[in-house]
Amino acid sequence: MNGKIGGQRPRPRVALLGNFESKDLENFRNMFSTIWPANDISTLDRIVDKREVDLIIIASEVDVAGNWPYGMHVICFSNKFMVLPGPTLFSSVKKDASATTEEFIFPDVPLPLSRLRESQYGNLTSIRGWTRLSIDIRTGSSFHGTAISANRQNKARTIFENGAIIIERATNLPLGLYYIREENNLGVSWLPFVDANQSAWVNVILTQWAQSDKDAFPSFGEWMDSPEWMVPEEKQILSQIQTLEQKKQESMIEIDNKIGELTTELAIVKANVNKGQRRLITAQGDELVDEVAKTLKDIGFNVTLVDQLVGKKPKREDLRLRHLGKGGEEWNAIVEVRGYSRSGGTTADLLRLGRFADLYKKEIGQAPDKRIYIVNSELELLPSQRQEPLASATEDLQIFSESSGILIWSIDLFRALKATDPTDYPALLESIKHAEGRWVPFDVPSPN
Repeated sequence: MNGKIGGQRPRPRVALLGNFESKDLENFRNMFSTIWPANDISTLDRIVDKREVDLIIIASEVDVAGNWPYGMHVICFSNKFMVLPGPTLFSSVKKDASATTEEFIFPDVPLPLSRLRESQYGNLTSIRGWTRLSIDIRTGSSFHGTAISANRQNKARTIFENGAIIIERATNLPLGLYYIREENNLGVSWLPFVDANQSAWVNVILTQWAQSDKDAFPSFGEWMDSPEWMVPEEKQILSQIQTLEQKKQESMIEIDNKIGELTTELAIVKANVNKGQRRLITAQGDELVDEVAKTLKDIGFNVTLVDQLVGKKPKREDLRLRHLGKGGEEWNAIVEVRGYSRSGGTTADLLRLGRFADLYKKEIGQAPDKRIYIVNSELELLPSQRQEPLASATEDLQIFSESSGILIWSIDLFRALKATDPTDYPALLESIKHAEGRWVPFDVPSPN
C-alpha cells in the first residue's frame, strides 16, 4: 500500500532520525520488528529506501528530513522543524510561535492518550515558551484547474483542530497534535513537548493508527480490548474502570467548584481584613486612629475618641482609655496614635504627650496613669522590612518610660491579636496596663 516496497523484513519498519535517549532507543528496539537509526537524513537515505519504511520518528533538535514525512507515517518531537504534511491536499502544519501565556486546555482525546497526557502533564502549571502549531491552507492553489473549495478548507481545519492534544487557551492553537491524512491514510503527529516520554507517546499514538493501518502496525491493534472479544470477567473489570473514571471526573469537577467557592470567600475575607484589622499595618491618620480605638475596645478598654469629646478646642491626645480593676480601682491613660510613611516615629511625639498629660491633669484633676504612644512606622516598606519605632532613641524612650510612658508598635498589636484567643484578651489588656517603655506582647510567637 502507498507505494511501499514489499519484502521479508517484518513490520513495523521504522526509521529513527536524530539522537534519542538510550532508554527510548531500547524501548523502540523492543517495540518495533525492524528499525534503521540515523543521526541525519543523508545517512538515512544511504542505508534504506524510504519506500520500505512505514514510520519515521524524528527526534528533538532535528530541523530537516527531506521529503520523507510525505510518504509515510511520521511522529515528530522536534521544535526546530518548520513544516509537516497537513490533513488534506494543499495543506500543511507549521510552527506558529512560542506560547506567551500560562493557561492551556486539555481537549477530549482517546482514553490511552488522555491517560498518558494526564500522567505526564496533569500537574502542569504553565506552557509559556512551548511551540504553537498552526495550519496553512494554500487557498490560491488549484488541482486540475479546480480551485480548493471552502468545504475542503473547512474540512482541513476541522481535522487539524480535532487532532489537538494540548491547546494554548489564548490562541486556541495546538501545542501537540495527531491526525490521519485524508488522501493517503497516513498519520502525522507533532509533539514538540518539553521533556516528553517519547517511546510512551509513540506507543499510544500507534495504537490509534493501527486501527486504520493494520498492515503497517500489526502488533498495535489491541483487538483483545474490544468488548466483542472480551469474556464476562474482563467486561466486568472494564466496567468498574469506566465507572471509576467517571467518578474521578465528577470528583475533579466538585473539587474545582469548591476551590472556586473558597477563592471567592477568601477574597471577601481579605477585603474585610484590609478595611479592618490590617489597617494596623497599612493605615495612618484617622483610619489608623479608628482601627486602634476598635482594637483597644475589643481587648476590653473603655475607649473615648477625644476629638468627639473636646470638639474644636486646641489639639489634644487622640484617645483616652479607662478600665476598672477587679477591686473597683480605676485606671486611665491617654493615647497618641501616629502613622509615618518613612519615619520610625519622632521624639517630638513623646514631648507632645507630656503636654497632653498636663492638660489632662488640669481638666480631670489628676494625671493619667499611663501615656501611650502607638506608632505605625515606615509604611513605604514591607512589614517584614520595618524597624521598631524609635530604635535609635533608647535614651529618650527611657526618659519617656520613667514618666509612665509606653511605646506600642501597631505591628506588634496586630501580631498580638492574631496570636491571642479572645478568651485571653484580659491578660493582653493587663500586659498593656502594666508595661513600661517599649511594649512587648505577652507570649506572642513570631509571625508565620
